[in-house]
Amino acid sequence: MFRDPEDPLGMALRRLQQAILLHPVAAQALFLAFVQEGRAFARTEEGIYWQTRLDGSELMTRSRVLWDALTVRALEDNPDTVLPTAVLEAFVKAASEAGMERLAEALFLGSPLFGGEG
Repeated sequence: MFRDPEDPLGMALRRLQQAILLHPVAAQALFLAFVQEGRAFARTEEGIYWQTRLDGSELMTRSRVLWDALTVRALEDNPDTVLPTAVLEAFVKAASEAGMERLAEALFLGSPLFGGEG
């Protein structure tokens, strides 16, 4: 769908994913704020109307697939979560893998934070 590297929508989605992965604590806090706002809206008359229209729709199914792919299912609907568990698990797994140094080097060289391409 977004095979063209110059596709504006694809570029925006890749930037969103990169921001989530580079700033998981901020992404988690923002996600929880959106969840709270959504739940408050769902209690309104208009929110009930939209929930009824969207429940089980193809748009919601497709949106969920896209959301899960972008967020790598790392964000948690738990107000006690500061750093998502999936991020910690990925870090521990990467640190315990043989060849971790090559992975770290590739991450640093590819990251705009460290002078890479990003």
